[in-house]
Amino acid sequence: MSNNVKIREIECKSAIGKCGFPGGGWAVNPYTGCGHNCRYCYARFIKRFTGHNEEWGSFVDVRVNVVEMLEKQMRSPKYKNGQIHIGTVTDPYQPIEEKYKLMPRILEVLAKHNNPVAILTKSDLVLRDIDLLKKIKDLDVNFTINTLDDKWKSRIEPCSPSIKGRLIAAKKLTDNGIRVYAMMGPYWPVFTEPDALFEKFKEAGISHVFTESFNTTGGNFTGVDEILRKHYPGLLSQIRETLFDKDKFNSFYKEAEKKVRGASRKYKIPVTIFFGLGHAAKFD
Repeated sequence: MSNNVKIREIECKSAIGKCGFPGGGWAVNPYTGCGHNCRYCYARFIKRFTGHNEEWGSFVDVRVNVVEMLEKQMRSPKYKNGQIHIGTVTDPYQPIEEKYKLMPRILEVLAKHNNPVAILTKSDLVLRDIDLLKKIKDLDVNFTINTLDDKWKSRIEPCSPSIKGRLIAAKKLTDNGIRVYAMMGPYWPVFTEPDALFEKFKEAGISHVFTESFNTTGGNFTGVDEILRKHYPGLLSQIRETLFDKDKFNSFYKEAEKKVRGASRKYKIPVTIFFGLGHAAKFD
């Protein structure tokens, strides 16, 4: 995590929110903001609701009472058996978690209930809590892994753990009987190679792959554009056109779907594809 990240302790009024993912459910986010500073992060939209003026990736609010609020709310029949997604707009295992250790306490609370739990992360810090993960009957850990190009990863996700570290963590979890999924998203032009990724997913024991097109709405492309201009000027116009021209967008992701389904069959890992879902609205 960058030393320039501003850390603030806050109290939340609720630990559980509605999850906007397909399939719905509930969201638990121990932090507001994220120190990984991924240049494409869709979660920057929450700044509209939190009053932050700082650049996304430069601040993290620690929701210091989130565990107490969660314990209280989970007693309500409203949440009984509902799917709990941890980390929908933040990474629950970002670097600041090493200090605050909110996740072990959150997992202890959820272990008392029968809710299915999904953890979304880019971090191998999740291995710290492996014994607690085993206590939850229906749980999966979802690692975002959308490229094997280390240079691209280091520029587009500058403060996040390595791809190799995530794959090693995935294998350790699956070896311990914990279900692991991969989010191969956003699916990048040029930098996402599904066959090579699925081969690594198979080696790691990943049991399901999800993928989605790149959501360019809400300023999500600005940071990507800067990276392309600085480090990949020869690819800038190609990638811009692919993402912002309706016909090229549809054509690219149609071809990508064939590649993904081919890799899915080859490596016998089921896949769920969300290409264009919601993102194509920008063309209307």
